[in-house]
Amino acid sequence: MKNLNFDAHFQDLFDTTSDLIHFVNMDGKILTVNPAWAKTMGYQAAEVTGRSIYEFIFQDHLEIYQEYRDSVIARNGLTDIEFEFTGKNGNKIVVEGQVGCVYQHGTPIYTRGVFRDITFKRAAGLALEKNQRRLSIFLKGAPSAVIIIDQNQIVLEWNPKAEEIFGFLAREVSGKPLADIIIPVDFREAHSRGFAHFLKTGEGPALNKTIEVSALHKNGHEFPVSLSISSVKVENEWLFIAFISDITEYKSLQEENIKKEAALLQSMVLDDKKDEFLSMASHELKTPLTSLKAYIQLMERSIPPDLNLPVQFLGKASHYIKKLENLIADLLDVSKIKADKITYNFERFSFHAFLNETVESLQLTSLTHHILIEESAAAICVGDTMRLEQVIQNLISNAIKFSPEAGVVVIGSRINNNQVEVFVRDN
Repeated sequence: MKNLNFDAHFQDLFDTTSDLIHFVNMDGKILTVNPAWAKTMGYQAAEVTGRSIYEFIFQDHLEIYQEYRDSVIARNGLTDIEFEFTGKNGNKIVVEGQVGCVYQHGTPIYTRGVFRDITFKRAAGLALEKNQRRLSIFLKGAPSAVIIIDQNQIVLEWNPKAEEIFGFLAREVSGKPLADIIIPVDFREAHSRGFAHFLKTGEGPALNKTIEVSALHKNGHEFPVSLSISSVKVENEWLFIAFISDITEYKSLQEENIKKEAALLQSMVLDDKKDEFLSMASHELKTPLTSLKAYIQLMERSIPPDLNLPVQFLGKASHYIKKLENLIADLLDVSKIKADKITYNFERFSFHAFLNETVESLQLTSLTHHILIEESAAAICVGDTMRLEQVIQNLISNAIKFSPEAGVVVIGSRINNNQVEVFVRDN
């Protein structure tokens, strides 16, 4: 304690302050330290007295401290310094403060260091910086727009996805009211009422839920978004965090699906109506057809046998009435039509005779075209002649319909690889 004069007031401050105080002679030897310095460093004051102050400076900061102390001794001014002590157990103690120099007759006799332990403050600061970096990384990489506003609705954070979705750069919206930026004009009054209600009651219908609302783009167009808002109170002030996704494509697909479902439902209703009509029409057709068949049978029995031509015509009429009956029977079986499971009646037949008969009956229905058989395969086939006749009738009817000025429609058949090929040709 040589050269140190403590009065009672200074001694009390020296002993009770939480600041770390040391006195060091010009050779760097510790003259004394206060209880806070010794306790923080983990020593008794007697353990450090007489030792070099530089033993207790963290090695990486030693040069900085030496230069600072030399500068102070040279009267280059008194400024704050931040560095680390190394405690008795090797722990790092971060301090900030000043070193002063005491002179006698203009000659420096010792330096006095007064420091504050900011280890925990620095750790908290580093943790805060780390969290801020994490938050920054999260905001930059978030797949949704993340917007943070204060209780005055002022924009505090606006991440890159928000820039992409809304078209505004962060610097364009920072410090501005959110309602003036992305909330459509028609909804701003309701938004303000809801916000005021929350600040008054702590309740909000949109908080901690995901809802669909309209938002405003920088270019002025409105588009649908998915919105989720959370609130947190920091230092007695509310902060609001909004997570927003552009659902324009989703809504478009949703509307398209609704249209498809509606069209499907309409188609199903029409199918049901069609089936109902076919069933009703088939029953209604069957009644007069049965009567017609009965009258023809009566005529066949009434005409004398020697009148061959009328009998032949009546036989033809009976034949086609039978075919019509078969078609009506198929119409009645709607479930088979819908399931594509129509029953086929296979039989052996002469294709040459079948084709001649089919063309003969078709020719009677056409007054504008001559149906010419160019060649006819002499083959015995197995198949459903009624269905096959329907196919050929359709082909020839189409040829007549789409060649109104041709006058002639050609049909023929030939054998190819044990199969019969049928062709129809117009002009």
